[in-house]
Amino acid sequence: MGKSKIIISCEHAGNYIPKSYSYLFEGKDEILASHRGWDLGSMELGKYIARHLEAPFFFQKVSRLLVEANRSLDNPELFSEFTAPLPEKQKRELIDSYHLAYRQSVVAEIDKALTSFDRVIHVSMHSFTPVLNGVERSVDIGVLVDEGIAKEAEYANSLKDKISEAILEMLTMINLPYNGADDGFTTFLRKQYSPDRYIGVELEINQKFVGTAQMEVLKRGLVKALGS
Repeated sequence: MGKSKIIISCEHAGNYIPKSYSYLFEGKDEILASHRGWDLGSMELGKYIARHLEAPFFFQKVSRLLVEANRSLDNPELFSEFTAPLPEKQKRELIDSYHLAYRQSVVAEIDKALTSFDRVIHVSMHSFTPVLNGVERSVDIGVLVDEGIAKEAEYANSLKDKISEAILEMLTMINLPYNGADDGFTTFLRKQYSPDRYIGVELEINQKFVGTAQMEVLKRGLVKALGS
């Protein structure tokens, strides 16, 4: 397998809206604070894991409702209903300033790591709302990957087992509550590197743990699983 380098990223770390675009979100504080505006707790977890594994950490503090860093440029979800009506020039500015700039910083770190390591393990931290459309989600931790890539599926199943052993009281599952092969930053990066050199994993954490003692359990357990 050779030497691996872990890189942590967080595409939905915050719900910040730059002052020049604040007029688009007047009276929308509740939406910005919700799971639509950001991934609550993902920054806290990503920062902790990166610090304890001595891994590079990248985060996008601008709200996904301004421009979606975890979607491709041709994805209709790239802009929300608040920014979709903007003129093309302003959309291009948002893409250049927040979408591409963020992604390029991560790509530069991956390229740098691959000069010294055999492969990069990219862990993209996310969180999900415990109840969506009135349906409660039973999974606690999701390991999202492309199961069509053998090396990635192998890594994901091993990581799932390690997380389950480290955090016995939580249910960890592959590709729940979302499918890791769907459009996202890791999906984009898989097309840039060979499976021998890049493994992309999204970790989805149930937001019901944010602000509870269980967050500390999550932090320690994920560090143990990812570091072993």
